[in-house]
Amino acid sequence: MSGTRTLIHLISVSLLFIWSAVLLYFYYTGRVNEYLPGDGIFRPMVLVTGIGLAVMGLFNLLTMGSEVAGCEGHDHGYGGCGHDHDHDHKHPEGCGHDHSSHDHVHHEGCGHDHAHKDHKEGCCGHDHDHSHSHSTCGHDHSHSHDHSHDHHGHGILEESGWTGRLVAILILAAPITWAAFNSPDRFSANAVMNKGVYNQNYASTARADEFTLRGDGNKPSRAAPKPIPMPDAPLAAPDKFNDPAEVAKADASKPKEAQSYGSFTLEDLKQQVPQNSKGQFVLEVPEIYYTGGDLEVQRVITGQAIETVAQILPEKVNNADGHRLRIFRMLVQCCAADARPYSVPVDFGKKAPDFKEMTWVKISGTMSYEKEGDQTIPVIKATNVEETTAPDNTMIY
Repeated sequence: MSGTRTLIHLISVSLLFIWSAVLLYFYYTGRVNEYLPGDGIFRPMVLVTGIGLAVMGLFNLLTMGSEVAGCEGHDHGYGGCGHDHDHDHKHPEGCGHDHSSHDHVHHEGCGHDHAHKDHKEGCCGHDHDHSHSHSTCGHDHSHSHDHSHDHHGHGILEESGWTGRLVAILILAAPITWAAFNSPDRFSANAVMNKGVYNQNYASTARADEFTLRGDGNKPSRAAPKPIPMPDAPLAAPDKFNDPAEVAKADASKPKEAQSYGSFTLEDLKQQVPQNSKGQFVLEVPEIYYTGGDLEVQRVITGQAIETVAQILPEKVNNADGHRLRIFRMLVQCCAADARPYSVPVDFGKKAPDFKEMTWVKISGTMSYEKEGDQTIPVIKATNVEETTAPDNTMIY
């Protein structure tokens, strides 16, 4: 293998290792959690792909000395391939020429024209225009062979010049390397604003079943289960169930009617949502958001003390007196690219405190609702706000 081909091979292997290292780095440091949801195959595929690229790179490194199939023993006279095309031309019947070498014996003054014209058309595929030049008789015997050879393609790194190679290397290596060191794991304030943090549709039902506060949806209860009191003495064996008459009586009893979810009560709220040590209902911002489209839940939760953790931005909607801030959480459907902010306003009843944009805060207050245009807006009447650490999952999946 020539020096140029060796260098190109090592560069190709290095590119595989770079891509592998970046994917494995994002996976094992947990940074991938900020971009892809935990369910499905997205995160495992990052791991599988990273390992696969490493295996490919290692294989190519270990087989670097192997010859390219079909190229052994050939010398083209080309710097990049090393093929040997010294051909001994044998022609089919009707051609009869051995073109590996031409030995012409001419007599002085023979005056012959030795252009060969007795090759049958198509006999060997070569253009054998021979012009012979001999000192003894003045003939032109120089050989001009027109050989059409198919050369092996080895990819852009081998077939390009060094300018093209450098451009290809930069395209393959620079973006992924930049991403590893400079990709932000959080949305900027401008990105959140561009995604519509101030343009909310509180009547939306797109994912309402995932964040409903009712117990009749597909969402399981988040409230802590109530402890089951244990008896002081072991329970007596239910001997009556060994009595056929008692069994028959139990079977004939009227079954209980199915529980109705036609209304929503405070007890339902307590069964569905956890409360902190202060008795405040601990809600996620999307849960608060979707109460804007549920009148029955609004009637129950209005005036109730709640607590939530979110990021904060200045309020730019209906805030002429400067009493409000806006809190939000990013909700992801598939990956970070499709994340969108779910937000609600927080009213302090006086000048809102100053917080740096995108700061994580814990808000305590009571729930209220205001009519703005054709929407019912959930508004938190704040009683306390304090800076806090970001949760383990900064985006909700």
